[in-house]
Amino acid sequence: MLNFFRMALYVKTKKLDFKTGDPLVVLLHRADAEELGVKEGQKVIFNWRDLELYVVINLTDTEVSRGEVGLYFEIWESNDIPNNEMASINLLERPDSIEYIKSKILGQRLSREQIYEIMQDISDRKIREVEIAYFMACFFNPGFDDEEVRDIAVGMARAGDIIDFTNINGNGKLVVDKHSIGGIAGKGVTPILVPIIASENLIIPNTSTRAITTPAGTSDILEVVMPVSFTPETVKEVVKKTNACMVWGGSMKLAPADDVLISVEKELHAQAYGKLIASIVAKKISMGITDIVVDIPYGKSAKVKTPEEAEMLGRKLKKTFLSVGINCETFLRFVTSPDGRGIGPVLEMRDILRVLERDSQRPLTLEKTAVEMAGVLLEMAGKATKGKGRELAQKKLDNGDALKKFWEIATTQGAASPIDSINLVPGDYTHPVTINKTGSIRFIDNHEIVKICRALGNPTIRNAGIYFKRFIGESVKEGDVVMMMYASSPERLEMGISEVDINKLFEIV
Repeated sequence: MLNFFRMALYVKTKKLDFKTGDPLVVLLHRADAEELGVKEGQKVIFNWRDLELYVVINLTDTEVSRGEVGLYFEIWESNDIPNNEMASINLLERPDSIEYIKSKILGQRLSREQIYEIMQDISDRKIREVEIAYFMACFFNPGFDDEEVRDIAVGMARAGDIIDFTNINGNGKLVVDKHSIGGIAGKGVTPILVPIIASENLIIPNTSTRAITTPAGTSDILEVVMPVSFTPETVKEVVKKTNACMVWGGSMKLAPADDVLISVEKELHAQAYGKLIASIVAKKISMGITDIVVDIPYGKSAKVKTPEEAEMLGRKLKKTFLSVGINCETFLRFVTSPDGRGIGPVLEMRDILRVLERDSQRPLTLEKTAVEMAGVLLEMAGKATKGKGRELAQKKLDNGDALKKFWEIATTQGAASPIDSINLVPGDYTHPVTINKTGSIRFIDNHEIVKICRALGNPTIRNAGIYFKRFIGESVKEGDVVMMMYASSPERLEMGISEVDINKLFEIV
C-alpha cells in the first residue's frame, strides 16, 4: 500500500564519525523535530536522490544545527552519501501491517497478502521494534498454522535477494546445503561437511550466522582463516570457481526481515518452533536450495530437549520445505556435549583443520558427526547409494580431497594462503581446571560453556576460549586437569574463572 506524506522537512546532510550499532538511525535538531511534529524514537522516511530509508529519529540540541540531518557512520558509509547534500525527512502514515498484527493478536488468521506485507514492512523497518515484538509473541499465542508459517518464510525471502545457482558447473537445478538449528557450543560440522560435498562436484552455497546462542557462530570461526562477507554477485563467482562458498548470510540482503526478527528475539530470550522453521526455510529459498539436510540436536542443554520434540520439529520442517519445493531430510541426534573439544573461534578452527588434516589430535566425535551428515546429503544428491554415503564422505576426508577443497574455497574467498592447524594459537593467559570427582564424564553442560566463554570474551576475542582435555565418555580421577582456559588478558581470564562451576559444567558418574 502507498503511504502519503503529511509534511516534509528539507535538510542538509552531515556525516557523523561514530556508529550507533543500528544502520537506520539519524540525528535531528530538537527544534526541527518540534516543527515537523516528530518525537525521539519515531520512524520517518529519509530521502536523498533516489534513496529511501525508513529511519528512527534521535534528537540533539548541539550535535547538528537547525536545517541539518546527522547521518551516523552506518548510513553514510553504506550508501555513499556526501556532506552538505539536500535531503528530506518525511512523516510516515501508520502502516496497514500494524493492523494486521493487531488482528493476529486477537486470534484472526492472516492471509498470504497480509503476511507478505508484514514481512516487507519489517524488512523496510517501517514498523518499530515494539510492534515487531508483538508479532513475535504471536508465534506463542495464538500461534500460526502451517500455511501461515510457510507464507511467513516465503514473505521473508521475497522481501530480499534471491540468488540463482542453477546451471553452474553443469549442476542443472540441483543445489544442496546443510543447516543446523544450533544452540550447541562447537560449530565445526559445516566447515568439514561443505568441502566434502563440494569435492564430489555438487553445488553447496552455504551461509551461516555469527554467534547468537553460542560462544562463536560458524561465520565467526571461519573468519579466523578467510573473509566471509560478500555481495551476492561475488558469492556466485566463488561458487562458479569452487562449487561452494562458506559465507556470512548477514552480509547480503537475504530474508532481511528475519535478521530484524532475530534481533528482537535475542532480547526476548525466547524462540518458537514456528519462527525457527520460517527462518530456516526463508534463508534456503533465498539461496535457491533444492535439497537440504537439517541437523536437529536434542538434549537437556540443547534448544530441543526431548526426542519427541525433535521428531515433531523434523516433521514440520520437512512439511514446510516440501510446500516450497525443497527436498529435506533431518538428522536427529542426542547430544551430551559439544561436538569438538575446542570452544571459541581459534580453538574451533583448529579442531576443524585437525580433522581435515587427519591429525592424531583431531576430535573424533566432531569427525563422526560431520561424516554421517555428509553421507546423508551425498545419498540425497544421488552421489552414493543408500547406506553408502558415509563411506564416500569418509573417503573424501582420508584421501585429502576435503582438505584441498577447503583451502580452494578459502583462498577464492580471499584467504592469503593455507595454514596448518599447529599455527592457530590460542590466548597467552591460561588456567587449568581440575575435576573434584573420580568416574566417567557423562555430560558437559552447554549453558555453562556459554557463560564461561562469553566472560572470556568470545566471540569478539578470537583466541579466547576453552579446550577440553578430557571429553565425554572418558574416565577421570579427582585432581585431573579436564579443561584449559585461554584469554587475551589477566583480567579476562579472571572473569572467565569466576564463571566456572565445575559441578554444573561436568556430570561425573
